[in-house]
Amino acid sequence: EGGAEGFSKMAEHHALLSVHHEVIAAPQIKHLPSYRSHSEVTAYLPGDVGKQVPHVLSDQLAKRYPYPDPAHYDDLQPTVAYGRQGVAKTMGVLQRLVQEPDEAVQKLSEEAILELKQANIQKLNEAMYDHTVVGDTVTGENADKNVQLLKELLADKDPTVKRGAAEVLGRFSTILQGRKAVCSSGCAESLAEMLEDLDSADVRLAAGKTLQILTQSIDGRDDVVQNVADGKVVVMMVKALLDTATRDKGIPTPKLTPVLLESLANLLMFDDSIVLALKGNIMEFIVKTLRLRTHNMPALKCLCSLCGHPDGKRGAIEAKALQALSGLLASEKPVERQLSARAVLCMCVDDVGKQQAAVVVPNLVQQLYEEDHDLYMNALLAIRTISEWPETRAYVKTVLRDDPQTFESVFKDHQIHLAAFRF
Repeated sequence: EGGAEGFSKMAEHHALLSVHHEVIAAPQIKHLPSYRSHSEVTAYLPGDVGKQVPHVLSDQLAKRYPYPDPAHYDDLQPTVAYGRQGVAKTMGVLQRLVQEPDEAVQKLSEEAILELKQANIQKLNEAMYDHTVVGDTVTGENADKNVQLLKELLADKDPTVKRGAAEVLGRFSTILQGRKAVCSSGCAESLAEMLEDLDSADVRLAAGKTLQILTQSIDGRDDVVQNVADGKVVVMMVKALLDTATRDKGIPTPKLTPVLLESLANLLMFDDSIVLALKGNIMEFIVKTLRLRTHNMPALKCLCSLCGHPDGKRGAIEAKALQALSGLLASEKPVERQLSARAVLCMCVDDVGKQQAAVVVPNLVQQLYEEDHDLYMNALLAIRTISEWPETRAYVKTVLRDDPQTFESVFKDHQIHLAAFRF
């Protein structure tokens, strides 16, 4: 009896479950492959109770947060899915926007075209991530078109586009073929003109950094000086250096000053470029910079380059560069002391420099006690050159009078090292 009674209760329980399952509706949206039909969902088994709950919740969420419709693909928008062809495709988009507008571009407003140019030039700059990509872009079949496109973008009205184009050309300038393309296409002149851009200091700084990269290598320096419009870039860089360092012209850019000084130090290795720079009154600016103790390293490099020419030596002496170097010879930085001694050495090849060099003798003598060979040699050769003038030689002996051992050592080194070293 007990077994029969238990069986009947179980049957009633199953009957109630079946009624319960029939009341619960099937899922409105089919999600799982195992519940495709009403019969599979409502199997009328005790173990299947509650399996509809995920379906009900999913249906509610699907109604509240529906899946978005597939977005329309705009081939003018930059995308991260370009892969290795990212540069080529982005260049193609920019070419459509700037050089060869089709019907889709012509329907756009100027604001929309500007936004697309800004986004694509940023994408292009990001895609130039290594020398392989840069090399493929510069040496590929569309290399000339790419450089001409960037040259046109340098003349764009928007500062963001101009800055982006200058930065891309800076990536080009990291390899030999890119430097050749930048110089031969006229982009170097356009970059030099952008140094005095009236719209944005970021544009001026980006152009200056690109020119700095371009002039760091020997081939780039030679191309800029000898093959680009007879030194026009040097003239514009000197003018921009003087105009952006002050507030008189309304385009002050303090961060651009050391960049241009570094670039000019590389370019002023030729007599023609030194003459052009001296005509632009660069010497007075460099001496003033040294007196103010601002940008010492690039200013000293530039001074040493200028003093490689006779006119540069005389110009530095007349601008009182020896007096400005007197304090830098006692600088805390060894490199500044070394460059200062080298500049003194170059200037004192001129007889007028020998006559006025007494002001730098004490600090030069102090460098004779340096353990660093380069510091010692620069000071030694500078003192040797200075000592060719009788009055200055007597002053050197007076300074070394209290240390006969050092004087004897210096005298011996003067006999060993040829005078040609100072040149």
